[in-house]
Amino acid sequence: MVRKVKLFITLFMAIALFFTTYQPAEAANPIKPSQSRVTHTIKDANGNPYKIYFAGTKEKKAIASYDRWDWAAVSDEADEGDQLYTGNYTLYTHDPKTSHIYKSKFHFPGYLLNTTRKTVHIYPSKTKGQPDYLAIAYGMGYGAEMSDWYYMNKGKLTQVINGTGFIHNQRAKVMGKNTFLTYVYDPNFEDYPFMKFTINPATGEMGQSFPVYKDIFRIIEDWPKHWQ
Repeated sequence: MVRKVKLFITLFMAIALFFTTYQPAEAANPIKPSQSRVTHTIKDANGNPYKIYFAGTKEKKAIASYDRWDWAAVSDEADEGDQLYTGNYTLYTHDPKTSHIYKSKFHFPGYLLNTTRKTVHIYPSKTKGQPDYLAIAYGMGYGAEMSDWYYMNKGKLTQVINGTGFIHNQRAKVMGKNTFLTYVYDPNFEDYPFMKFTINPATGEMGQSFPVYKDIFRIIEDWPKHWQ
């Protein structure tokens, strides 16, 4: 009986030791950083940095050329010689405090990536309490783009609500904390409608207004090229 008790105690201690020292293998990362076609580091509103990966499958590489009558070049989505990729892309995030890369819910099937024009670009924060914003731009042809905006909020990649699909001829100009300005040129009316928008990082909502400026040509001529 004493032997059985000692054997039971020994077995119990061995099992307890196994479970206290056992650590399950970490799930494999969905991609390697080297697979990312575009990589950015963006900070949340508290200044915490995150790696953002834009990685794709079924990629095709090309150089924009008028000689081949590329639709991208002819429609002004690219200039002669621009580096182009097409593929099914996904956004991934990585908190440098951990080793795991997370796959987001944001997918971009059949996306045309112009790395020369930096269609995937960021707006670094210049104000305390404002996150960096990541923009995914779609060429609309003839100098216009549409943009989807994203940022990190409480460790998760968040899309700006109502920020999907606004059209612009110039990429956004920083006006103040979470506030930006852009415009669309309409040759039919010979007008430059400006759009000012402010983002609430707590909710992801975007408010819009349409200011009127007198010296519109000077504003456009002085438009910053910081995204380049």
